[in-house]
Amino acid sequence: MRRRDYIDLILNSISDSFDIYHNYHFKDRKFVVYAYNNKSNEKFESANMAKLWESNAFEHLFFINCDRLDADKFNELYKWTIDNIEPHFVRGDKRFPAKNHMCSYISFIIITKEPITYEVESLIKKSNYHKNYLFGARGFVDIRIAVITPSTGELTVNKNGAKIGNFLRELLPIS
Repeated sequence: MRRRDYIDLILNSISDSFDIYHNYHFKDRKFVVYAYNNKSNEKFESANMAKLWESNAFEHLFFINCDRLDADKFNELYKWTIDNIEPHFVRGDKRFPAKNHMCSYISFIIITKEPITYEVESLIKKSNYHKNYLFGARGFVDIRIAVITPSTGELTVNKNGAKIGNFLRELLPIS
């Protein structure tokens, strides 16, 4: 199966719940696909319809096609994500996220042509970024990573990306 076919299969399964943008540009990067999801929950008091609470959860899903993912390229992407994507997409370029922010997930599905090395695999598994805002009062952010090599059917995920890994294993013909 070609890399484009993998992306189409994934997009078909998430298109009902995600806003999808093809060839998405952010700062100096171009992503094959950017998909965005926002889930909002509210609780009202029935007598006078007063809002008791509200919470918002977000997922920012970035698709990357690359021929070869080496350690330098992965480390650079990971650092760039923490320095650029997290401040802009989670905090809106402010100090903290919006008032009712509960959680945000910055997720990457990286589809490679060549299998990744053991060194890159261990880097991926060790990269578990989690950040609380105001001791959790303004929620948290996790970076989730999944790397797929269609030619071998290999899938590597970090700890935070376990749910993405399970989803991809059910959906795609991978090992």
